[in-house]
Amino acid sequence: MGRQQSGFTLNEILVAMNIIVIAILGYSLNTVAVIRGNFANQNTTIAINLAQDKMEQLKAQESLVDEDRCPSSGDQRIGATGVANGIFDRCWKIFDSPLGTHLKQIDVKVSWREHEDREVLVTTLVYKE
Repeated sequence: MGRQQSGFTLNEILVAMNIIVIAILGYSLNTVAVIRGNFANQNTTIAINLAQDKMEQLKAQESLVDEDRCPSSGDQRIGATGVANGIFDRCWKIFDSPLGTHLKQIDVKVSWREHEDREVLVTTLVYKE
């Protein structure tokens, strides 16, 4: 009589290994997307803080004079703390608001480059007599 073997065949093992490899690849691709998303969120948060910081500096001035520092002037290549050698460019505009007299509009834009161009724009109105 023939001897009966127990266990898995080579084909069954290869199919099982392929299924495991596909699952691991899917998980790792998802992990890369999560890491990239966290990095983008971190840079967006930094950009918002840089914009709000400049906005507060401008609002604290005694008088607001119309100026346009976008896009060529302003703060170039700043980091998260506002010092040089970073990835962020910050510029601002101050102008009379069309919404009423004694109103100045301040726009602060922070832009940077990740895998694509990104920017944050913060706008406010200030009443000045």
